[in-house]
Amino acid sequence: MRSAWATITLVLLVLFSTARSLENGFAFDDVPIVVDNVQVHRLDPPWIYAQQSYWPPKNLGDAYRPLTVWGLAIQWAVSGGRPFLFHAVSLTLTLLVTLAVFAVALSLLPFEAAWIAAALFAVHPVHVEATGNIVGQSELWMTAFVCLGITAAHGGRQGGGAGGRILVAACLVLAAAAKEQGIVLAGLVVVADLLVPSRPGTWRERLRAAAPGYLLLGVAGIGILVGRYVVLGDLGGGPPAKGLDGLTLGERTIAMLPITLEWLRLLVWPSGLAAQYSPPGYAGSHAWSAGAGAGLAVMVALAGLAFTTRRRAPTIGFGLAWTAIAILPVSNILFPTGIVIAERTLFLPSVGLVLAVGGVVALVPKAAFRWVAIPVTAVLLGLGVARSYSRQRVWADNPTLFAQTAIDGPTSYRSFYVHGRDLARQRRGEDAKEAFARAAELYAGDERVFEEWGQILRTEGDCAGAVPIFERGVRASATATISRSRLIECLLKTSRYADAKRAADAGLALGLSEFKSASVRAAGALDSIARR
Repeated sequence: MRSAWATITLVLLVLFSTARSLENGFAFDDVPIVVDNVQVHRLDPPWIYAQQSYWPPKNLGDAYRPLTVWGLAIQWAVSGGRPFLFHAVSLTLTLLVTLAVFAVALSLLPFEAAWIAAALFAVHPVHVEATGNIVGQSELWMTAFVCLGITAAHGGRQGGGAGGRILVAACLVLAAAAKEQGIVLAGLVVVADLLVPSRPGTWRERLRAAAPGYLLLGVAGIGILVGRYVVLGDLGGGPPAKGLDGLTLGERTIAMLPITLEWLRLLVWPSGLAAQYSPPGYAGSHAWSAGAGAGLAVMVALAGLAFTTRRRAPTIGFGLAWTAIAILPVSNILFPTGIVIAERTLFLPSVGLVLAVGGVVALVPKAAFRWVAIPVTAVLLGLGVARSYSRQRVWADNPTLFAQTAIDGPTSYRSFYVHGRDLARQRRGEDAKEAFARAAELYAGDERVFEEWGQILRTEGDCAGAVPIFERGVRASATATISRSRLIECLLKTSRYADAKRAADAGLALGLSEFKSASVRAAGALDSIARR
């Protein structure tokens, strides 16, 4: 009876927090990944998706998530492209993940503490980007398989045998096929063996007994990496996020240290949420700073907490280790990921946080539990439900999302860049130009801002006004062919042939052979003028 009521209350908490997403349409990455993606519009056998990138080729994305794309294709075929079914699947997955988190917590904590951990997970506002946006299904599938793998591994250490080891390895493959971050399951299994053992013996004896399972996990991990390499030609990463481009591993580490404070805030008290985190507010510098020092101090303090509680409350250390391991692949330290922060990437790390909180709750004396843990939990659940419910509506559609993004992220240039693009699609040219100008004021290192800002002026017939905008795009990235080609066209249109030839020749000097014809055109125009 107790288990039934626990399950019912967790389901209700998820519904209160997330069911509003059923009203949402397609927003943000849903458009290129679902609405405009022919890979999703046809239903092929699953192995076909294992031969494709996650992003359509025209988007030049660098991700490998065949399970997610196959799932989206099934939903498109069933729904006829209507968003309701997609969101219903996301809601169902959120319910399943929450129950999976409860199962993991039950294997580590007393019943009441496990329920509190799962309940906090169910209402966590940082999850809204993953649960309210259709492409967030990659996070949901991945986390479900990671939790299933940890639960199976815990059972395997108690005698699950070969069947348990095979199940854990299968979970790793499926988690990583949903999203690359799922490969951390291997590390989580090892850390669980070390920190929260359920088998007697020294740590060396436990690791020796678990070695066959580790070998199988290694084979599974190598297999998914080989599949990615065959399809994409690399083992991880992608184009770096603006603010991190051109940095070495050490410089990226220093640039990301202040972000530790933001991750902690989003995981512990996510009152302020945003769809964009970019320079100058985030990753604006790779020089050592007070923020970098504070980030390092937080990491040391949390490591110290894990160490001091390792005997009395090992779940605290395991939860903190889970969070750190799950964040590492998206931290831009080992390799660039194309984003500084994305709230959806904290979905899996948040499991570790609630497990650590559950470990703290388990330390509360029974006499104080009713008067301390229960009231605090009730308040946190109420706040979580209210914030998640209100935030879900932000992801209703692109106009709603991008307008709010500009409000939520006043120190992120991308907040205004994406808002400007959407305004341009709505043919609100003046508003779009204002948004692009604000983005450029905040950060002048992204040529795409100037490409799209200048293009509005160009299509309005104001090439004279577009030229200085395109020139700023070329200064932001000398190899940006779109900025340079549009600059040359406007220079030619305004009869600035010498400047057009210089711009084309500068491109040729950089190895951009596509500007040969532009150089010839400009030279021909200059010769014609000289012959008059």
